[in-house]
Amino acid sequence: MRKTLIGLLVFFVLQAAAWAGPKLSTALLVDKKTNTLYVTKYEGGDLQVVKTLHVTLGKVVGDKEDEGDLKTPEGIYTFKTKLTPPKLKPKFGAMAYYLNFPNSYDQLAGRTGSDIMLHATNEPDRLKKDFDSEGCVVVNNEEIRDLSSQIRVGLTPILIFSELSPEYYHPGKDQKLVGFFNSWVQAWEGKEIEKYIDHYHSDFSAQAMNKSQWKKYKTNLNRQYAEIKVNPEDILYYRHPKYSMITFTQNYHSKAKSGKSAFHSRGTKILYIAEEAGEPKIIAETYTTLMW
Repeated sequence: MRKTLIGLLVFFVLQAAAWAGPKLSTALLVDKKTNTLYVTKYEGGDLQVVKTLHVTLGKVVGDKEDEGDLKTPEGIYTFKTKLTPPKLKPKFGAMAYYLNFPNSYDQLAGRTGSDIMLHATNEPDRLKKDFDSEGCVVVNNEEIRDLSSQIRVGLTPILIFSELSPEYYHPGKDQKLVGFFNSWVQAWEGKEIEKYIDHYHSDFSAQAMNKSQWKKYKTNLNRQYAEIKVNPEDILYYRHPKYSMITFTQNYHSKAKSGKSAFHSRGTKILYIAEEAGEPKIIAETYTTLMW
């Protein structure tokens, strides 16, 4: 009996250690120049390739700008929905994941379109062509089933490049981007509104507010709260020639001036980072209760 109890104790200790360890996340990278999809794991600030697939892309070469232009968009996206038969049309094969195109950055840039997917096909011969979709990324049925174990809707990113170069495999090693994030968190927690708002792009938009409205909104919150803690966890950096993206678990706590807890939330914050005058700035941000 004693050995059994010890064994159970060891098991639970090991499980607790595993749960407390760093979470492994996957990112999909698409190189349009070579029609290649790389399945990568994010580890130590690097994206390490674990699998390589051939993909069929949009019939028209170039970055998607308008609805119906048959181009595959370039940028950083997440998956908003997963569909399987019978809800999925037969031509999309065994499974499809809808990208969140146009995302917040695309909307600010005036890009339009819908139903951009990572999907399979019921016509295997299509995969012999490099460009035969209406703007989607296409793999075969076996590959989409395998990818489904790597994808978490709302969290797993897919980065689509016109040409993927080595520098984008090391996003967490970009000290400028890392320093920018740390400075933003410090200014937010310190309620230093001028330093905080300086991290935002002049074209910023979120929650139907522009930069000046956002500043007013945050200034009012700073007056209400005696203390703000963001407590970022599981910080992930992604880089792309158009913009960068930072995601993290936001474990937000604030205290009222009376000392009582005011507000608490826990979820994933997604920051879209664009350059302005050579410096990184937050051009959009979103929040979801989903977490790694």
